[in-house]
Amino acid sequence: MIFLNIIYLVVGFVFLIKGADFFIVSSSSIARKFRISPLIIGLTLVAFGTSLPELAVSFTSSLSARSQGLTADIAMGNIIGSNMANLTLILGTSALIMPVVVKKSIRRREFPFLIGVTVLLTLLAYFFQADSVIVWWEALILLLAFGYYMYLMITSEKDMSESDIPLIDNKKATILLVVGIIGVALGGFLVTEGAEYIAIEALTKSFNMTVTKATTLVGLSIVALGTSLPELVTSAIAAKKGEADIALGNVIGSNIFNILLIVGLSGVIVPLGINQDVLVDMIILIGVTSLTVALALLKDKLSKIDGIILLVLYVLYITFIILRALGLF
Repeated sequence: MIFLNIIYLVVGFVFLIKGADFFIVSSSSIARKFRISPLIIGLTLVAFGTSLPELAVSFTSSLSARSQGLTADIAMGNIIGSNMANLTLILGTSALIMPVVVKKSIRRREFPFLIGVTVLLTLLAYFFQADSVIVWWEALILLLAFGYYMYLMITSEKDMSESDIPLIDNKKATILLVVGIIGVALGGFLVTEGAEYIAIEALTKSFNMTVTKATTLVGLSIVALGTSLPELVTSAIAAKKGEADIALGNVIGSNIFNILLIVGLSGVIVPLGINQDVLVDMIILIGVTSLTVALALLKDKLSKIDGIILLVLYVLYITFIILRALGLF
């Protein structure tokens, strides 16, 4: 069974890498053909596609919890851990490959919106319910906020400037886009399934950790990293190809999608349970989000040094949650 899950990991990585590459080629071409800014494509279409694994995991978790009469605890852990990985690991890696320039529209609109929805999620979790769950009407608030976000994206000004993005045939672009969506979604699922099984088996048998502790740790780390791999590969390839707009827009858009759309849809199905560990991580996420924005605004870009800082933060966070799961915190 372990060998089969290792195969899942390898095949999943292949799907992720090729799917992300198809995504960049097709979405960039579509952006130029319709004279839409690549940033908007990154904030919407690419962000949605790379968030499909989070949607699959959280949605499935909610359905499973509902059938058992439980709250969907793993769904929230997955989202918080994934957003943490997006801001630190993914943006950090992208900045190391190529400095990520922050456009004026990002500074004026997307950054404040990202901080706002992160704080909103924490407020819903902390203060609106005494038992620390997000229920259907709170989830509905998130979905309404998502609708407003999409309205802002759709009504954004189109970038009419020329670019070096190559044009490809409409039919080919559409096929590549569909294949890319399937690739990143299936790849993220396979990687997550394989890593989750291996990790839980190792944690419960080698470290005598309870299934609850192991599941929480895996949800915040392995599952979160697995579902964030599409964002990592997509942003890294975009940065390498000089499409920094898509790299940054993908991360910001994905985090907003995760909080508003995925938590919203999952919470409508069943109350989302939030244990003490996840509550602490939500506060950490607000701090990391604010720090990332501050670094970007300081020089209107994320440099290689900033990338190193973000990657160090990711390592520290993973170390913290591992030690916490082992009872050392």
